[in-house]
Amino acid sequence: MATILRIKRSAVSGNPATLAAGELAYSHLTDNGANGGDRLYIGMGTETGGNAAEHVVVGGKYFTDLVSAATNANTASTIVKRDASGNFSAGTITASLSGTASTATALATGRTISITGDIAYTSAAFDGSGNVTGTGTLATVNSNVGSFGSSSAIPVITVNAKGLITAVSTASISTALSISGNTGTDTVALGVDTLALVGGTGVTTTVTDNQVSFAIGQAVSTTSNVTFNDVTVNGSLSSDDITAANISVAGNATIVGNLTVQGTTTTINSTTIAVGDLNITVAKDATTAAAANGAGLTVNGPTVPATILYASTDDSWNFNKLVKATTFAGALTGNADTATKLATARTISISGDLTWSSGSFDGSANVTAGATLATVNSNVGSFGSSTSVATFTVNAKGLVTAASAAAIPTASTSVLGLASFDSTNFTVTSGAVALTAVDGGVY
Repeated sequence: MATILRIKRSAVSGNPATLAAGELAYSHLTDNGANGGDRLYIGMGTETGGNAAEHVVVGGKYFTDLVSAATNANTASTIVKRDASGNFSAGTITASLSGTASTATALATGRTISITGDIAYTSAAFDGSGNVTGTGTLATVNSNVGSFGSSSAIPVITVNAKGLITAVSTASISTALSISGNTGTDTVALGVDTLALVGGTGVTTTVTDNQVSFAIGQAVSTTSNVTFNDVTVNGSLSSDDITAANISVAGNATIVGNLTVQGTTTTINSTTIAVGDLNITVAKDATTAAAANGAGLTVNGPTVPATILYASTDDSWNFNKLVKATTFAGALTGNADTATKLATARTISISGDLTWSSGSFDGSANVTAGATLATVNSNVGSFGSSTSVATFTVNAKGLVTAASAAAIPTASTSVLGLASFDSTNFTVTSGAVALTAVDGGVY
Protein backbone atom coordinates (compact mmCIF):
# COMPACT_ATOMS: atom_id res chain seq x y z
CA MET A 1 0.00 0.00 0.00
CA ALA A 2 1.31 3.46 -0.90
CA THR A 3 1.96 5.92 1.94
CA ILE A 4 -0.02 9.16 1.85
CA LEU A 5 1.75 12.34 3.08
CA ARG A 6 -0.42 15.37 3.90
CA ILE A 7 1.19 18.62 5.05
CA LYS A 8 -0.45 21.11 7.42
CA ARG A 9 -3.09 23.15 5.53
CA SER A 10 -5.70 25.86 6.04
CA ALA A 11 -8.48 27.62 4.13
CA VAL A 12 -9.11 30.25 6.83
CA SER A 13 -5.63 31.51 7.76
CA GLY A 14 -2.45 32.60 5.99
CA ASN A 15 0.81 32.26 7.94
CA PRO A 16 0.30 29.50 10.57
CA ALA A 17 0.69 30.54 14.21
CA THR A 18 2.91 27.50 14.95
CA LEU A 19 5.27 25.83 12.50
CA ALA A 20 8.13 23.53 13.54
CA ALA A 21 11.56 23.74 11.89
CA GLY A 22 11.40 21.92 8.54
CA GLU A 23 7.58 21.58 8.72
CA LEU A 24 5.55 22.61 5.64
CA ALA A 25 2.16 24.34 5.68
CA TYR A 26 -0.03 25.55 2.77
CA SER A 27 -2.69 28.26 2.95
CA HIS A 28 -5.32 28.02 0.20
CA LEU A 29 -7.11 31.06 1.60
CA THR A 30 -7.75 33.38 -1.37
CA ASP A 31 -5.06 36.07 -1.33
CA ASN A 32 -6.29 39.65 -0.89
CA GLY A 33 -2.85 41.25 -0.82
CA ALA A 34 -2.55 41.27 2.98
CA ASN A 35 -3.89 37.98 4.42
CA GLY A 36 -0.89 35.78 3.35
CA GLY A 37 -3.14 33.32 1.49
CA ASP A 38 -2.24 31.16 -1.53
CA ARG A 39 1.30 30.60 -0.16
CA LEU A 40 3.50 27.62 0.89
CA TYR A 41 5.39 28.12 4.19
CA ILE A 42 8.32 26.26 5.81
CA GLY A 43 9.59 26.61 9.39
CA MET A 44 13.27 27.74 9.70
CA GLY A 45 15.69 28.45 12.57
CA THR A 46 15.64 27.61 16.28
CA GLU A 47 12.44 26.19 17.76
CA THR A 48 10.88 27.60 20.93
CA GLY A 49 7.95 25.65 22.28
CA GLY A 50 7.70 23.73 18.99
CA ASN A 51 7.60 26.93 16.89
CA ALA A 52 10.46 27.83 14.51
CA ALA A 53 12.02 31.29 14.65
CA GLU A 54 11.02 32.05 11.03
CA HIS A 55 8.12 31.06 8.79
CA VAL A 56 9.55 31.43 5.28
CA VAL A 57 7.38 31.62 2.13
CA VAL A 58 8.82 29.21 -0.46
CA GLY A 59 6.04 29.15 -3.11
CA GLY A 60 2.33 28.92 -3.78
CA LYS A 61 -0.53 29.87 -6.14
CA TYR A 62 0.09 33.56 -5.44
CA PHE A 63 3.42 33.38 -7.29
CA THR A 64 2.28 31.11 -10.12
CA ASP A 65 -0.57 33.58 -10.78
CA LEU A 66 2.02 36.38 -11.08
CA VAL A 67 3.97 34.36 -13.65
CA SER A 68 0.81 33.45 -15.58
CA ALA A 69 -0.25 37.13 -15.67
CA ALA A 70 3.13 38.32 -17.05
CA THR A 71 2.86 40.44 -20.25
CA ASN A 72 5.13 42.61 -22.37
CA ALA A 73 2.67 45.49 -21.97
CA ASN A 74 3.41 48.29 -19.48
CA THR A 75 0.88 47.10 -16.86
CA ALA A 76 1.11 48.15 -13.18
CA SER A 77 2.00 45.45 -10.58
CA THR A 78 2.58 42.90 -13.35
CA ILE A 79 5.73 40.97 -14.25
CA VAL A 80 7.14 42.14 -17.60
CA LYS A 81 8.20 39.47 -20.06
CA ARG A 82 10.26 39.82 -23.24
CA ASP A 83 8.59 40.11 -26.66
CA ALA A 84 9.03 37.68 -29.52
CA SER A 85 12.42 39.28 -30.31
CA GLY A 86 13.66 38.90 -26.74
CA ASN A 87 13.45 42.64 -25.96
CA PHE A 88 11.60 44.53 -23.24
CA SER A 89 8.99 46.62 -25.10
CA ALA A 90 6.94 47.70 -22.13
CA GLY A 91 7.68 51.41 -22.58
CA THR A 92 9.62 53.37 -19.96
CA ILE A 93 11.96 51.40 -17.65
CA THR A 94 13.27 53.08 -14.48
CA ALA A 95 16.35 51.28 -13.16
CA SER A 96 20.16 51.16 -13.14
CA LEU A 97 21.44 49.76 -16.47
CA SER A 98 24.66 47.92 -17.31
CA GLY A 99 25.98 47.76 -20.87
CA THR A 100 26.22 50.20 -23.83
CA ALA A 101 23.40 52.73 -24.26
CA SER A 102 22.33 54.01 -27.68
CA THR A 103 22.62 57.56 -26.33
CA ALA A 104 24.13 59.18 -23.21
CA THR A 105 23.26 62.76 -22.24
CA ALA A 106 25.44 63.22 -19.13
CA LEU A 107 28.59 63.81 -21.22
CA ALA A 108 26.88 65.98 -23.82
CA THR A 109 28.83 68.82 -22.18
CA GLY A 110 32.61 68.29 -21.94
CA ARG A 111 34.05 68.11 -18.42
CA THR A 112 37.49 68.44 -16.88
CA ILE A 113 39.05 66.10 -14.32
CA SER A 114 41.18 67.67 -11.54
CA ILE A 115 43.40 66.11 -8.84
CA THR A 116 44.67 68.06 -5.81
CA GLY A 117 46.63 67.18 -2.70
CA ASP A 118 50.02 65.41 -2.92
CA ILE A 119 49.79 65.61 -6.73
CA ALA A 120 48.25 68.40 -8.88
CA TYR A 121 46.59 67.49 -12.21
CA THR A 122 43.91 69.00 -14.47
CA SER A 123 42.76 67.33 -17.67
CA ALA A 124 41.47 68.90 -20.87
CA ALA A 125 37.71 68.92 -21.56
CA PHE A 126 36.41 65.31 -21.62
CA ASP A 127 33.18 64.30 -23.33
CA GLY A 128 33.85 60.59 -23.77
CA SER A 129 34.67 60.86 -27.43
CA GLY A 130 38.38 60.27 -26.93
CA ASN A 131 41.19 59.82 -24.37
CA VAL A 132 42.59 62.81 -22.48
CA THR A 133 46.17 63.13 -21.25
CA GLY A 134 47.93 65.61 -18.99
CA THR A 135 50.94 66.10 -16.76
CA GLY A 136 50.73 65.64 -12.95
CA THR A 137 52.98 67.54 -10.54
CA LEU A 138 53.97 66.29 -7.06
CA ALA A 139 53.50 68.84 -4.28
CA THR A 140 56.70 70.37 -2.77
CA VAL A 141 57.39 68.78 0.66
CA ASN A 142 61.19 69.46 0.97
CA SER A 143 62.78 72.84 0.39
CA ASN A 144 66.38 71.69 1.08
CA VAL A 145 67.46 70.22 -2.26
CA GLY A 146 70.93 69.11 -3.38
CA SER A 147 73.52 66.35 -2.65
CA PHE A 148 74.18 65.15 0.89
CA GLY A 149 76.78 62.90 2.58
CA SER A 150 80.59 62.68 2.45
CA SER A 151 83.49 60.77 4.02
CA SER A 152 82.97 62.78 7.23
CA ALA A 153 79.22 63.42 7.15
CA ILE A 154 76.20 61.07 7.25
CA PRO A 155 72.88 62.01 5.53
CA VAL A 156 69.94 62.45 7.93
CA ILE A 157 66.58 61.93 6.12
CA THR A 158 62.98 62.52 7.29
CA VAL A 159 60.30 60.44 5.50
CA ASN A 160 56.53 60.93 6.00
CA ALA A 161 53.85 58.22 6.09
CA LYS A 162 53.39 58.50 2.31
CA GLY A 163 57.05 57.61 1.65
CA LEU A 164 58.01 61.19 0.69
CA ILE A 165 61.26 62.80 1.89
CA THR A 166 60.19 65.93 3.77
CA ALA A 167 63.61 67.01 5.12
CA VAL A 168 67.29 66.15 4.58
CA SER A 169 70.51 67.25 6.30
CA THR A 170 73.90 65.83 7.39
CA ALA A 171 75.54 64.85 10.68
CA SER A 172 79.32 64.91 11.21
CA ILE A 173 81.14 61.62 11.86
CA SER A 174 83.18 61.45 15.11
CA THR A 175 86.92 61.49 14.37
CA ALA A 176 88.22 60.64 17.87
CA LEU A 177 88.25 57.21 19.60
CA SER A 178 88.62 56.98 23.39
CA ILE A 179 90.50 53.92 24.71
CA SER A 180 91.33 52.69 28.22
CA GLY A 181 93.10 49.75 29.87
CA ASN A 182 93.59 48.32 33.34
CA THR A 183 95.76 51.39 33.83
CA GLY A 184 95.75 54.57 31.76
CA THR A 185 93.42 56.15 29.16
CA ASP A 186 94.05 57.87 25.79
CA THR A 187 92.34 59.27 22.69
CA VAL A 188 93.13 58.08 19.14
CA ALA A 189 92.66 60.54 16.28
CA LEU A 190 91.04 58.49 13.53
CA GLY A 191 92.86 58.78 10.22
CA VAL A 192 95.90 60.28 11.95
CA ASP A 193 97.08 58.11 14.89
CA THR A 194 98.00 54.40 14.80
CA LEU A 195 96.40 52.21 17.46
CA ALA A 196 99.06 49.77 18.73
CA LEU A 197 98.13 46.51 20.49
CA VAL A 198 101.21 45.40 22.46
CA GLY A 199 101.63 42.01 24.17
CA GLY A 200 102.71 41.54 27.77
CA THR A 201 104.56 38.82 29.70
CA GLY A 202 104.33 35.58 27.71
CA VAL A 203 101.95 37.17 25.17
CA THR A 204 102.86 38.24 21.59
CA THR A 205 100.71 40.11 19.06
CA THR A 206 100.68 39.80 15.28
CA VAL A 207 98.84 41.99 12.72
CA THR A 208 97.97 40.34 9.38
CA ASP A 209 95.24 41.23 6.85
CA ASN A 210 93.55 43.78 9.15
CA GLN A 211 93.45 41.24 12.01
CA VAL A 212 95.24 41.28 15.37
CA SER A 213 96.23 37.87 16.81
CA PHE A 214 97.28 37.26 20.43
CA ALA A 215 99.36 34.18 21.28
CA ILE A 216 101.15 32.56 24.24
CA GLY A 217 103.60 29.69 24.21
CA GLN A 218 100.99 26.88 24.11
CA ALA A 219 97.29 26.18 23.56
CA VAL A 220 95.16 26.86 26.68
CA SER A 221 91.63 26.08 25.49
CA THR A 222 89.25 24.08 27.71
CA THR A 223 90.27 20.85 25.91
CA SER A 224 94.04 21.55 25.62
CA ASN A 225 96.81 19.69 27.46
CA VAL A 226 98.81 22.41 29.22
CA THR A 227 102.24 22.08 30.80
CA PHE A 228 103.47 24.40 33.57
CA ASN A 229 106.29 24.22 36.05
CA ASP A 230 105.39 24.33 39.72
CA VAL A 231 101.83 25.57 40.32
CA THR A 232 100.87 27.12 43.63
CA VAL A 233 97.16 27.53 44.36
CA ASN A 234 96.33 29.74 47.32
CA GLY A 235 92.55 29.35 46.92
CA SER A 236 90.47 26.41 45.71
CA LEU A 237 91.52 24.11 42.87
CA SER A 238 88.66 22.65 40.83
CA SER A 239 89.33 20.05 38.17
CA ASP A 240 87.39 17.31 36.40
CA ASP A 241 90.57 15.29 35.69
CA ILE A 242 93.92 15.20 37.55
CA THR A 243 96.38 12.56 36.29
CA ALA A 244 99.50 11.65 38.32
CA ALA A 245 101.67 8.57 38.83
CA ASN A 246 101.26 8.79 42.64
CA ILE A 247 99.24 11.03 44.89
CA SER A 248 99.93 11.16 48.63
CA VAL A 249 97.71 13.12 51.01
CA ALA A 250 99.38 13.72 54.37
CA GLY A 251 96.28 15.23 55.97
CA ASN A 252 92.57 14.66 55.55
CA ALA A 253 91.15 14.24 52.03
CA THR A 254 87.55 15.29 51.35
CA ILE A 255 86.10 14.30 48.00
CA VAL A 256 82.95 16.29 47.24
CA GLY A 257 82.21 14.47 43.96
CA ASN A 258 82.27 10.76 43.14
CA LEU A 259 85.33 8.57 43.82
CA THR A 260 86.09 5.91 41.19
CA VAL A 261 88.85 3.34 41.84
CA GLN A 262 89.87 1.44 38.69
CA GLY A 263 92.80 -0.60 40.04
CA THR A 264 92.69 -4.31 40.80
CA THR A 265 93.01 -4.06 44.62
CA THR A 266 91.52 -1.61 47.13
CA THR A 267 92.89 -1.90 50.67
CA ILE A 268 91.31 -0.04 53.60
CA ASN A 269 93.34 -0.14 56.84
CA SER A 270 91.09 2.14 58.88
CA THR A 271 89.50 0.78 62.06
CA THR A 272 86.08 2.36 61.49
CA ILE A 273 84.11 2.54 58.22
CA ALA A 274 80.89 4.61 58.05
CA VAL A 275 78.75 4.25 54.91
CA GLY A 276 75.87 6.67 54.33
CA ASP A 277 74.35 4.66 51.47
CA LEU A 278 71.48 2.35 52.45
CA ASN A 279 72.63 -0.33 50.02
CA ILE A 280 76.04 -1.81 49.16
CA THR A 281 76.31 -3.27 45.64
CA VAL A 282 78.73 -6.09 44.83
CA ALA A 283 79.31 -7.71 41.42
CA LYS A 284 78.39 -4.30 39.97
CA ASP A 285 79.37 -5.18 36.42
CA ALA A 286 77.52 -8.55 36.33
CA THR A 287 74.81 -8.67 33.67
CA THR A 288 73.57 -12.22 34.38
CA ALA A 289 73.00 -14.37 37.46
CA ALA A 290 75.88 -16.61 36.42
CA ALA A 291 78.24 -13.64 36.30
CA ALA A 292 77.30 -12.81 39.91
CA ASN A 293 77.75 -16.40 41.17
CA GLY A 294 79.87 -16.48 44.37
CA ALA A 295 79.35 -12.79 45.20
CA GLY A 296 78.79 -12.04 48.86
CA LEU A 297 80.62 -11.52 52.16
CA THR A 298 83.63 -13.39 53.67
CA VAL A 299 84.74 -13.11 57.31
CA ASN A 300 88.34 -14.22 58.01
CA GLY A 301 89.38 -15.58 61.42
CA PRO A 302 87.70 -18.99 61.77
CA THR A 303 89.64 -22.01 60.52
CA VAL A 304 87.02 -22.10 57.78
CA PRO A 305 86.15 -18.47 56.98
CA ALA A 306 82.46 -17.62 57.47
CA THR A 307 80.71 -16.76 54.16
CA ILE A 308 77.37 -15.52 52.85
CA LEU A 309 77.50 -16.22 49.12
CA TYR A 310 75.08 -15.95 46.22
CA ALA A 311 74.47 -19.12 44.15
CA SER A 312 73.15 -18.58 40.64
CA THR A 313 72.22 -22.26 40.11
CA ASP A 314 69.14 -21.96 42.37
CA ASP A 315 69.11 -18.14 42.81
CA SER A 316 69.72 -18.32 46.58
CA TRP A 317 71.86 -17.04 49.45
CA ASN A 318 74.03 -19.71 51.11
CA PHE A 319 75.42 -19.53 54.67
CA ASN A 320 78.25 -21.91 55.63
CA LYS A 321 77.70 -21.29 59.34
CA LEU A 322 74.72 -21.80 61.65
CA VAL A 323 72.14 -18.95 61.50
CA LYS A 324 70.52 -18.04 64.80
CA ALA A 325 67.60 -15.62 65.34
CA THR A 326 65.14 -14.94 68.15
CA THR A 327 62.25 -14.82 65.67
CA PHE A 328 61.86 -15.52 61.97
CA ALA A 329 59.14 -14.33 59.56
CA GLY A 330 58.79 -15.90 56.13
CA ALA A 331 58.08 -19.10 54.24
CA LEU A 332 60.24 -22.09 55.17
CA THR A 333 61.19 -25.02 52.95
CA GLY A 334 62.23 -28.30 54.62
CA ASN A 335 61.38 -30.27 57.77
CA ALA A 336 61.22 -28.63 61.20
CA ASP A 337 62.58 -30.46 64.23
CA THR A 338 59.42 -29.53 66.14
CA ALA A 339 55.99 -27.92 65.36
CA THR A 340 53.74 -26.96 68.29
CA LYS A 341 50.87 -24.92 66.76
CA LEU A 342 48.82 -28.01 65.65
CA ALA A 343 49.66 -30.15 68.66
CA THR A 344 46.03 -29.48 69.72
CA ALA A 345 43.38 -30.21 67.03
CA ARG A 346 41.31 -27.19 65.91
CA THR A 347 38.04 -26.52 64.04
CA ILE A 348 37.55 -23.91 61.31
CA SER A 349 34.23 -22.00 61.11
CA ILE A 350 32.79 -19.45 58.66
CA SER A 351 29.79 -17.22 59.39
CA GLY A 352 28.07 -14.30 57.66
CA ASP A 353 26.92 -14.71 54.03
CA LEU A 354 28.23 -18.31 54.16
CA THR A 355 27.89 -20.74 57.11
CA TRP A 356 30.46 -23.55 57.37
CA SER A 357 32.19 -25.50 60.13
CA SER A 358 34.93 -28.10 59.74
CA GLY A 359 35.54 -31.20 61.77
CA SER A 360 38.54 -31.56 64.06
CA PHE A 361 41.73 -30.61 62.20
CA ASP A 362 45.29 -31.33 63.34
CA GLY A 363 47.02 -31.37 59.96
CA SER A 364 47.12 -35.14 59.67
CA ALA A 365 44.26 -35.34 57.11
CA ASN A 366 41.95 -33.23 54.98
CA VAL A 367 38.61 -32.02 56.40
CA THR A 368 35.41 -31.64 54.36
CA ALA A 369 31.97 -30.19 55.31
CA GLY A 370 28.96 -28.69 53.52
CA ALA A 371 28.50 -24.89 53.39
CA THR A 372 25.16 -23.00 53.44
CA LEU A 373 24.49 -19.55 51.92
CA ALA A 374 22.53 -17.14 54.13
CA THR A 375 18.89 -16.39 53.11
CA VAL A 376 18.65 -12.84 51.69
CA ASN A 377 15.39 -13.10 49.62
CA SER A 378 12.12 -14.56 50.92
CA ASN A 379 10.13 -13.96 47.71
CA VAL A 380 11.09 -16.90 45.52
CA GLY A 381 9.57 -17.95 42.18
CA SER A 382 9.35 -16.78 38.53
CA PHE A 383 8.88 -13.13 37.59
CA GLY A 384 8.01 -11.21 34.40
CA SER A 385 5.42 -11.72 31.62
CA SER A 386 4.24 -10.18 28.34
CA THR A 387 2.65 -7.29 30.29
CA SER A 388 5.00 -7.03 33.27
CA VAL A 389 8.69 -6.52 33.85
CA ALA A 390 10.69 -8.43 36.47
CA THR A 391 12.48 -6.17 38.98
CA PHE A 392 15.34 -7.26 41.21
CA THR A 393 17.34 -5.74 44.07
CA VAL A 394 21.03 -6.73 44.10
CA ASN A 395 23.37 -5.89 46.97
CA ALA A 396 27.05 -4.95 46.75
CA LYS A 397 28.01 -8.64 46.96
CA GLY A 398 26.01 -9.49 43.83
CA LEU A 399 23.22 -11.29 45.73
CA VAL A 400 19.52 -10.83 44.77
CA THR A 401 17.88 -9.56 47.98
CA ALA A 402 14.37 -8.91 46.56
CA ALA A 403 12.37 -9.88 43.44
CA SER A 404 8.99 -8.76 42.09
CA ALA A 405 7.15 -7.85 38.87
CA ALA A 406 5.95 -4.42 37.72
CA ALA A 407 3.12 -3.95 35.20
CA ILE A 408 4.19 -2.23 31.96
CA PRO A 409 2.31 1.14 31.81
CA THR A 410 0.45 2.50 28.83
CA ALA A 411 2.77 4.70 26.78
CA SER A 412 2.33 8.49 26.59
CA THR A 413 4.41 11.40 25.40
CA SER A 414 6.20 11.41 28.75
CA VAL A 415 5.94 7.71 29.77
CA LEU A 416 7.60 4.71 28.11
CA GLY A 417 5.30 1.70 27.90
CA LEU A 418 2.92 -0.36 25.80
CA ALA A 419 1.58 1.48 22.74
CA SER A 420 -0.98 0.77 20.01
CA PHE A 421 -1.10 2.09 16.44
CA ASP A 422 -3.95 4.00 14.77
CA SER A 423 -5.29 1.69 12.04
CA THR A 424 -6.06 4.76 9.92
CA ASN A 425 -2.40 5.70 9.62
CA PHE A 426 -0.59 2.41 10.40
CA THR A 427 -0.78 -1.30 9.66
CA VAL A 428 0.89 -3.96 11.82
CA THR A 429 1.63 -7.37 10.29
CA SER A 430 3.56 -10.02 12.24
CA GLY A 431 5.08 -7.27 14.36
CA ALA A 432 6.12 -5.15 11.35
CA VAL A 433 4.66 -1.62 11.41
CA ALA A 434 3.91 0.10 8.08
CA LEU A 435 3.02 3.78 7.71
CA THR A 436 -0.05 4.26 5.51
CA ALA A 437 -0.70 7.97 5.92
CA VAL A 438 0.97 11.05 7.46
CA ASP A 439 -1.42 13.98 7.93
CA GLY A 440 -0.12 17.32 9.13
CA GLY A 441 -3.65 18.44 9.99
CA VAL A 442 -5.34 21.78 9.53
CA TYR A 443 -4.85 25.13 11.22
